[in-house]
Amino acid sequence: MIDFSQQITNFTNYGTYNYKFDDVGNEILNPNSIVFQQVYLELPLGNIIYNNRVLSFYDPTFTEFIPVQPTSSTDISTSVFSEEAINQINSITNQNIQLQSQLESLIANNNANDSLANIQSIKDTIINLRIQSGEGSSDGDFQDVYPYFPISPEEQNPPIQ
Repeated sequence: MIDFSQQITNFTNYGTYNYKFDDVGNEILNPNSIVFQQVYLELPLGNIIYNNRVLSFYDPTFTEFIPVQPTSSTDISTSVFSEEAINQINSITNQNIQLQSQLESLIANNNANDSLANIQSIKDTIINLRIQSGEGSSDGDFQDVYPYFPISPEEQNPPIQ
């Protein structure tokens, strides 16, 4: 490989240079050097003065990212939303508050009655499993208390007195 000074001499005398680029597209001058300026090319960037012809067609100043300051107190109070939109937002907010309170009351009511619902659900599940295992054929074939054992034949047909 040609050393860096020889590459500079060849470029100065003959105008030839073998360009090398890294993974992201930066030009590498001398990858073996420990001096940063010999590895990468540095281009000082200053203020660019545009040709008057370019200025006649395009405005080179940035306008998209400049924050706009309000010029008066009326600009500050101006809303992005119309009055109709604000009323609609307020209406929806009130409906959400009412629905939230209804939901909370339903949850509280469900928690109060939760034990009865759970007991019935557990009973139905156990009886269905007992029916599937062949211990009975209907809900009436089982006791009403946990663990819901099958009713014996004597209990199903009590003696007549």
